[in-house]
Amino acid sequence: MRVRNMDSVKKLIREMFLYGIFGLFSASMDTLSFFLLSKTSIPLLLSNFISVNIGITISFFLNTYLNFKKKDEVGKRAIKFFSVGYIGLILSMLIMWVGVDVLNQKQMLVKIGSVVFVAAVQYLLNKFVTYKK
Repeated sequence: MRVRNMDSVKKLIREMFLYGIFGLFSASMDTLSFFLLSKTSIPLLLSNFISVNIGITISFFLNTYLNFKKKDEVGKRAIKFFSVGYIGLILSMLIMWVGVDVLNQKQMLVKIGSVVFVAAVQYLLNKFVTYKK
């Protein structure tokens, strides 16, 4: 019984670690995309929308195939994952609007804070909704 519990703990730690690594990579691609888009004439929120979608797509493929190794019901999982991603997008947009437009903070600082907060919310939702057993 104890070995089984240790295996479960090891699996959870592995999943969290990989989710974090893949999340950092995806968030970096989101942030880099946002930075590059912000140097164009594309409006702030549209730049954010595009960059978030880039991050969600990268994260979905990495987590589905390499982390949680769920090759079944990929279409359903994609819908759930992207739904969680869009919840994150709405939160991110709200944070960006409040931080930049209302509070007049620097957009990259607000973006980085937004990415950290939204990542935590998305982990919990994906763990218990998208990839539940």
